Amino acid sequence: MAGHPPPDIPTMTRGLREVCEFEGHRFYRRKGTQEWTEDTSDPESIVPPAEFPHLYLYLVQEEQGPGEPNHWALFLADENEPDYGYVYQVTGDAEHMTYEPSAEKVNVFDAGITSNVYTLAVVSEDQARAAKLVKQIAEQEPPPRANDRESVTENCQGWTMRVVAKLVDEGIVMSQKLEMARSMLQPV
Repeated sequence: MAGHPPPDIPTMTRGLREVCEFEGHRFYRRKGTQEWTEDTSDPESIVPPAEFPHLYLYLVQEEQGPGEPNHWALFLADENEPDYGYVYQVTGDAEHMTYEPSAEKVNVFDAGITSNVYTLAVVSEDQARAAKLVKQIAEQEPPPRANDRESVTENCQGWTMRVVAKLVDEGIVMSQKLEMARSMLQPV
């Protein structure tokens, strides 16, 4: 095993990861962290950012208080600015949630919704269509509502699942990613 890269080594950004080469070995780490992991995958997997970067759609989660389900949101960013993008989410009490997207690009780490980050889609073709569809579907999906606490059947996680299911129908997200997200649903 190679030694670990020094702190000042030049890196490339790929999604929410930084990658580098050191002493003939490839390493990666999540942006904002210090610990490097040796990459033993195909050497062709490390390429410089493209002139027309890929568009990444992430499921981001924020841990809530003890016993509370995680908050879920969608985050859309391009490869050359992986920390800055658009957040699509519903917030508030599960009886009366409201749709609250970011009006402009935000730093997902500053937004505080990155306890867990999962890649749902990487779009290389027709990115404008994909970005428009994500925004349009999120805007049109009604937030969860209930008459009282006992009638609550879903929260932000259910809303996010409905949006992702429609993105699967549109060919933006693969059905396996929907199943992955479904397996993480927590009781309301």
